[in-house]
Amino acid sequence: MENEHQERKLTTILSADVVGFSKLMNDDESGTLAALKELRRSEINPRIESHHGRTIKLMGDGSLVEFASVVDAVSFAVDVQHALARSQDGKPEEDRIRFRIGINVGDVIVDGDDIYGDGVNVAARIEGLAEPGGICVSHTVFDHVEGKLDLSFTAMGPQHVKNIPAPLDVYKIDLDNRSETLITDPRSTDGGLPTETKRPGVKRWVLAAALLAIGVAFATLQFRPAPAAAPVIAVLPFEDFSAEPHQGVVNDAVSDGIITSLARYGEFTVISRRSSFKFRDSDLGISEVADQLGADFVLEGSQQFDGKRLRTAAQLIDAETQAHVWTDEFDVPLGEMLKTNSLISRKIANAVGAKVVDTAEAQMTKGDVSALLIANAAQSRIMRNFSQESLLKNIEEQEQSLKDYPDSAWGYLGQALSLRIGLRYGWIEGDEDAIRKRMHELARRGVELDPNNFLAYHALGRALMMNRDVEAAAVAFRHAVDLNPSSFFARNALAQALSRIGKTEEALAEIAEIERIDPLYGHNTAWDKAIIQWQIGECEQARETFLSDPSVPTAANKALAAIHHCLGNLDKAAKAMAEYVTENPNWTVSRERDVLTGMWTAPGALNRWLEAMKASGMPL
Repeated sequence: MENEHQERKLTTILSADVVGFSKLMNDDESGTLAALKELRRSEINPRIESHHGRTIKLMGDGSLVEFASVVDAVSFAVDVQHALARSQDGKPEEDRIRFRIGINVGDVIVDGDDIYGDGVNVAARIEGLAEPGGICVSHTVFDHVEGKLDLSFTAMGPQHVKNIPAPLDVYKIDLDNRSETLITDPRSTDGGLPTETKRPGVKRWVLAAALLAIGVAFATLQFRPAPAAAPVIAVLPFEDFSAEPHQGVVNDAVSDGIITSLARYGEFTVISRRSSFKFRDSDLGISEVADQLGADFVLEGSQQFDGKRLRTAAQLIDAETQAHVWTDEFDVPLGEMLKTNSLISRKIANAVGAKVVDTAEAQMTKGDVSALLIANAAQSRIMRNFSQESLLKNIEEQEQSLKDYPDSAWGYLGQALSLRIGLRYGWIEGDEDAIRKRMHELARRGVELDPNNFLAYHALGRALMMNRDVEAAAVAFRHAVDLNPSSFFARNALAQALSRIGKTEEALAEIAEIERIDPLYGHNTAWDKAIIQWQIGECEQARETFLSDPSVPTAANKALAAIHHCLGNLDKAAKAMAEYVTENPNWTVSRERDVLTGMWTAPGALNRWLEAMKASGMPL
């Protein structure tokens, strides 16, 4: 029973130990300990801090460090290995202190300030494969950072290690000239300057230089023109010119995939598909569409699928001048669809003037494309008709997808999301604990198969939420947002998770970002924002937010009832709840408590919510 209450989370673990520590200690125990302590003070600890890491434990010759970001962990490892190598220059080979480092992303159990579990064990085993002064990383880490950091990797292939049943795909980081771009020179953790700069006279020089720099910076800031705003791009749904029976097969996979790829470029903003796709079959001109979306550029295009090949035409239009900035056509086998989406995104980035970087993209097989199209069809079906009938059809199709394409992430993530909807709204029957467990297993498998797919992390976050692990869910949702910053789904889920654990300021910041990237946002955003405002006691603002969108469905009337209850409008609260109960006659306070217990952990919030439900007339 104790395991049911264990806190778990997804994190990045770095394991490091000293090469030949026993021999160093035998040769000079006090000298080795003193040298190791000085290295930690002057080289290691400052870099852990500057790369936003947290030391979990020190074990004599070893260290375990946690990072929220995979990129930060790898950047630290490269930086510190270069620093340690420099610090040992001039010393006899037998006296040098060198570290091995291993990095893994994995699920861990949290025990106070400590962590343990398979995620930690894998990091430690990978570390043992590194050369002295070297770094090895797991396949998941490699997938996260490839293209994001200017590094070279060498694949070591499957490695069998102690106490890990399956072989691990491991990569070695090449500490070559390219990697030196990650070298930093942080200050030491005692607040002073690095050891080599603490000399008489230097402190006064540094202080004078710092004061001069501050003065110059202040003057520069006063007279520097404001930076230009990042360009905003909207991608419209592509017209489908496919002949029957291929009409609708590809659906929005092309335009949606381009949005996801474009969103990874930090130099511009991409409008969420939820806003831009509202202009499907619109008679409005490009300038009018751009004006409503607040876009500087609009991408439109067409697609034609003949059962084997996909022909895509796309053109990027300057919203102000109506000029075609870029246009091109592509004719590829269906299995090359994602690669083509990425290519289009790169060409758009070049045309707009953004710096093109290598972003990690999945390599899609024919099975992946087929599973993706099934998942896309399921998403479109449930969005068009949010009903039990649509959901059960999705579950049936995605179950078949799992059998037909077991190596594709799309079936796993799609089924996990469908089971979550079914469980949340009471549309599926069966052992709820078993369904929660299967959701989690499916989502985990989706991430393992495609760690660059933002929807895989979105599905994992949803599964973790339903399994009452909200902290870990927030981490998964952040991964999803990192992979696709323009996704309403990912940001909305992150805002929900943050609010449920009491981080309401961060949640409202995510809502503000949704309002920026999703200017024509629907009722979901107003609904969620109103609940957060209710949670922090700003009930009048919550009422205004809720009523600002007339399209909010009756399913949201629970929130409206809670808001009116907070304002003392008991008659209006009862009326809102009566409308909700009419549409959901089997829903009760008891069921609301069962669903939300463990998912809404902000102090006092759930009890206050349940009291409002009860007082407004929800059946007990």
